[in-house]
Amino acid sequence: MIRLAVALCASLTACSAQGSSDDRGSASSGDYTTILEAPPYPPIERLGPEPYTPTLQDRRSIFADRIEQQNLPMLRRLKKDEMGNFGGIEWRWSDGPANDGLGSLTGIAYFLRAPERSLSRYTSDPLLSAAQGDFSRVEQDEVARGWADKIGRDIASEGFGNMSTPWLSIAIPRDRFETLREEEDWDIPVNLTLRFSTYLETDLPPIVDDVKADIRHFPAADRMARPTPDLATYDTIVLRDGCFFIDEEGDADPLVMFPFGTGVYRDAEGHMAFRSRNSHYQPRLSRVGTRMQLGHRAEVTDPPAELIEACGKHPVVLVKSLDQAAGYGNDWFAVREYRDREGISSAEAMRRANECLLAQEQTMAENRLRGGREHPTQCARKFGIWGNPVVPPPPPPPPPGMQSQSATEPLFPPSPPKKLLPTRNGVCRFEERDPSERPKELIATNRDSNMIFWADEGAALWDQPNRFIDEGMVIPGKRIVAAREGMKDLWIFPNRDGPIYLHSGPEIFACSQPEDW
Repeated sequence: MIRLAVALCASLTACSAQGSSDDRGSASSGDYTTILEAPPYPPIERLGPEPYTPTLQDRRSIFADRIEQQNLPMLRRLKKDEMGNFGGIEWRWSDGPANDGLGSLTGIAYFLRAPERSLSRYTSDPLLSAAQGDFSRVEQDEVARGWADKIGRDIASEGFGNMSTPWLSIAIPRDRFETLREEEDWDIPVNLTLRFSTYLETDLPPIVDDVKADIRHFPAADRMARPTPDLATYDTIVLRDGCFFIDEEGDADPLVMFPFGTGVYRDAEGHMAFRSRNSHYQPRLSRVGTRMQLGHRAEVTDPPAELIEACGKHPVVLVKSLDQAAGYGNDWFAVREYRDREGISSAEAMRRANECLLAQEQTMAENRLRGGREHPTQCARKFGIWGNPVVPPPPPPPPPGMQSQSATEPLFPPSPPKKLLPTRNGVCRFEERDPSERPKELIATNRDSNMIFWADEGAALWDQPNRFIDEGMVIPGKRIVAAREGMKDLWIFPNRDGPIYLHSGPEIFACSQPEDW
C-alpha cells in the first residue's frame, strides 16, 4: 500500500499532466502517469440488471435447444436403443436468411456402425442427417477428458450435454488453435466438437491512443480464463509511474495481469478506465484508482519478460474481473426491496443508496492513501439496502415444547453412520483409489458424516434436510468421489446412459435409474 497526501503534487488539480485532471491522487513521474485515486461511477444506475443483447451465437444456441426439445422423445428412443453405437448430435449452422436471419440448421447424428440405416430406424426428418463417428457416447467421458489433457487444460476444457456430442471449450482464438493443431498434428475425433466463444474475437485495441503515453506496459492474458472458484475479492488497482499494481496491505504490492479481452481507454469524463475489447459487449467496468471486485486471483509464475523489464521485479497476479466494487452484482435488487419497504420512489432509493456507497468508498480511500482510521459507513445497517431492515425485529418466542429445553441439548439427533460398501448393480461403476489422488478443486457436498461426497462444481449432489440420506445425480463429466472414514476413496462413474441417481444412507449406498430407461 502507498500512502500519499500532497507529496506528489502541490494540489490535486495539478496532478496528472498527461492524464485527466479529475483523477484525484494522480501525478506524472518522468514520461509516465500515476493514478492512485479516482471517483467511482454512480454505484446504482438502474433498479434492474444491466441490459444485454444476445449475440448471434447465443440466439442460435437457444434455437437449437428448442429444436432438440421438440425431438426429444425420438432422440431418447434412439439413444437408448443405439447405446454403444450413437455418438451424439451436433447442431451445425450455415449462414443465410432462414429462421429470421439465424441461418439454416442441420443436426448431424453420429454413429459408429451403418450411420444412414441407424438413423432411418427412428426418423426421416430432413433436419437430421447421419454421419460416421469416431466413438460412441459410452466412451465420451474418457475421450473428452483425454483430449483436454492432451491439448492442455489451459487451452481446452471438456463439456457434456443430454443428446449432443461432447465438446471442448477452447480458450484461445480459432486461428491460433488451428496453427497449434497443425503443428502438433492433432487428429481430433470428428464427433468431439470444438467450441470457440465469440468473445475470443476482439475488435477494439488493448490501449487507445490517448492513454498510450501514460502507460509503460499493459499485460493481459493471451487466453480466456478456465473455470475457477467463484470468489469475490476486493482491492484497488492503481497506475504507479506507468505500471498497474494491486494496492494491497503492506509494501509488497503485486503487478497486475489483466484478463483476456480487456483494455484501457479514457471514458466520457476523461478518466482512465477499463472496458471490454468486444464492441458488441460493453458492460460498465471500473476506473483506474477505484476499488474493484477482482474475482479469483492467481499468481503468474512465469510473467512476460516485457512486463518485468518495464516495471521491475515484483510478484505478478492474474485477476479475473474488473467490476467496480461499489454497487457490484445484484445490489440493485436489494435497493429495489429497500424502496418497497420504505415506500419511496426509485429515484430517491437510488439517491440514498449511492450517497451511502460513495461515502463508504471515500472513507476507504482516505484510509488507504492518507492513513485515515475512520470506520467506513455500513450501508447495510444504515439503510438496510441488502435485505435486512434497519432495526431487526425481535426473534419469535420458541414453541412451548422447547421453552424448557436445555440450551446444551442438540436440536437434532446425531446422524447415524452411512453404509460404506456400495451395492454394485451395474448402474454405476465404483473404483477404489488412494485419498491422495482426490483432486483439490473438488467441493464437499455434505457434512457431519463418516462418508463425505466430493464433486466438481455444478454436480447435482445435495445434503438432505434430515441429514440421514444424501441423494443426487451422477452426471457424465462431473467427478464424484466418496471419502470413506478409514477406507480408500471411492470414485463413482455412470455406467449407463440416461438419468442416474445416487443414494447414500445408513442402509443404502447404490445407484438407480428410472424404469423407463
